[in-house]
Amino acid sequence: MTEAIDICERAADALRGAGMDALGTRIDRITGKDGVVVRMMPSRTLEHYLDGSRLVECVLQVVSKRLNPADAMADCERASDALRAADLSSANGSYAVVLPAEPDGDMEELAVGEDRRHVWAVRLAVQIMRS
Repeated sequence: MTEAIDICERAADALRGAGMDALGTRIDRITGKDGVVVRMMPSRTLEHYLDGSRLVECVLQVVSKRLNPADAMADCERASDALRAADLSSANGSYAVVLPAEPDGDMEELAVGEDRRHVWAVRLAVQIMRS
């Protein structure tokens, strides 16, 4: 498995399937407007195996930016529910899901931007196997 991990795209696809307009890209893609972004946070290797494979805790962060803070919080809650139920299996074979997405901490407010939009985020951890 040498391909790039496509888990952000798979998560964004799952959110779009749940009716959310989400991007699997950098947060600056929603500068000056409302939106939802899925991004990968630093991952942590849990185990190394003799065959070279690794068990990795892959942390995804869903960021919602809205004028109304309640809407941003609702996006995060809805995204968390959707991703916990979603099949995040790799489309390009870059990883295999070992344990599905689970919340990693609480929802949190990140900032209020200069554009007066409220930014809230929620993190989810997915255990994956990389070869």
